[in-house]
Amino acid sequence: MTKEEDPALIAFIERIASKTISDPSAALRISYSVTDSEGASVGVTIDGATTDEKAAKEIEKRIKDSNLLFLYNSTTPHEEYYYGTRRRMLYDFVMSEEEQQALYDAERHVERRLRKLAKEHTQGLSNILGRLSEHFEVEVTPPESYAARSTPLGLSLKDRHVEVPLNDWGSGTQNRTQILMAILQASRIKRSESTADRITPFVVVEEPESFLHPSAQAEFGRVLRLLSSELGIQIIATTHSPYMLNQEEPASNLLLARRMKRKKPFESFVMDTAGDGWMAPFSDHLGLPSDEFVRWKGIFTLQQSKVLLVEGPSDEEYLTAFAADGLACERLNPAIEIAPYGGKDTLKNTLLVQFVLRKFDQVFVTYDLDADAEIRSALHRLGLREGRDFIALGTQHAGKDCIEGLLPERVLASVNGRETDLVMKLGSRDGAERRKAKEALKRKYLEEFVSRKDYSRDELREFARVIKTINGRFADRKSPMLKTRRTHGAA
Repeated sequence: MTKEEDPALIAFIERIASKTISDPSAALRISYSVTDSEGASVGVTIDGATTDEKAAKEIEKRIKDSNLLFLYNSTTPHEEYYYGTRRRMLYDFVMSEEEQQALYDAERHVERRLRKLAKEHTQGLSNILGRLSEHFEVEVTPPESYAARSTPLGLSLKDRHVEVPLNDWGSGTQNRTQILMAILQASRIKRSESTADRITPFVVVEEPESFLHPSAQAEFGRVLRLLSSELGIQIIATTHSPYMLNQEEPASNLLLARRMKRKKPFESFVMDTAGDGWMAPFSDHLGLPSDEFVRWKGIFTLQQSKVLLVEGPSDEEYLTAFAADGLACERLNPAIEIAPYGGKDTLKNTLLVQFVLRKFDQVFVTYDLDADAEIRSALHRLGLREGRDFIALGTQHAGKDCIEGLLPERVLASVNGRETDLVMKLGSRDGAERRKAKEALKRKYLEEFVSRKDYSRDELREFARVIKTINGRFADRKSPMLKTRRTHGAA
């Protein structure tokens, strides 16, 4: 609650709970305890301080009586009305006081016109009704409640200049539209109330993923989170979809688990998803160990629809250099978001990789050529094709089966001539020493490459081949991988 957005609620709580709220905002928590013997009881805390039982009941009643909860259940049929021979889905349009007055004035004008135009029909109908033993007067008026707080409007959606009633669209489109309508209503109520009476509504959505394919679920989840932030309205969604989970702020995901007693459900409780427990809801939905998600955390928060997955941070820096102007080769499409996935072993978990692929509209994967024997078969099992969906980086020369193998010879020669100690350590009997030297050399190669721009087209020909393949993939909207992902699970 904030004093700016919820002054009426805060004033009520201060009076009922005998508590002064001095800060600009306060956290209100309402909890319920249900037992077989005592039924349901309610508890209220304000910024962590518990109110007495009487105040708790009054605060809960105040919120319920305010009709500020918008509950939308995606799994139940939508209410429809018949107009003539057609079914229509209606939008309950909420109006401010000014809008109600304007519509009221229009209603009076329409009523006067109808009275004038229907005078003959009114007289005829009066004559017919006059034959009855009971006498009636006929009056023609518009439908009632034109100027009430809300009025139903027919709703259609237009796609490529073709207007179609909402109830004739697919279930996924209907579902998303109805949910967004509920959020709009909550926003209008929040803005239309006078300052003294204002209490911010909140929206509860049951299974918003219904009838949507995975990438659409991920997109819709982002839209709901964005609207919640922009409009200042709390949106609570219950979901069975890992794509709908909050990926920007994983601590917002509340995972409900159930304790069993004598093989029967005993009680539900909320698992801790703060800090390192952020992956628990994803783990539960996908049936994977939590530690499998650690490397993918950065990818979960990506906002772009075109994503290039690379093996590590150095690969990201190399390809990011090609997204800028100045190099003598084709520029990497700057609309592509580059993200490291944390090493070749990550790609072996095909279930998790499949989850990530379905999250985005278009994905391309790169890895070092020295891991080709291990990775290629895993990607093939996902239905991905070389050149179309993934590519191995490097050349078929000893020591060049990695992204560094694409570098101009003068970069390699300059670093190797300057860092002879590191080069010598590559032949060490100590495995740890060899790995340390290899990583240090990789960093030196990268620093040397990005320090200059004066490369010729011939020097960059290997990188140019990779950039051309990646750009071509994202320019092709008819990718077989994209089609497969979009139709899987669609309504």
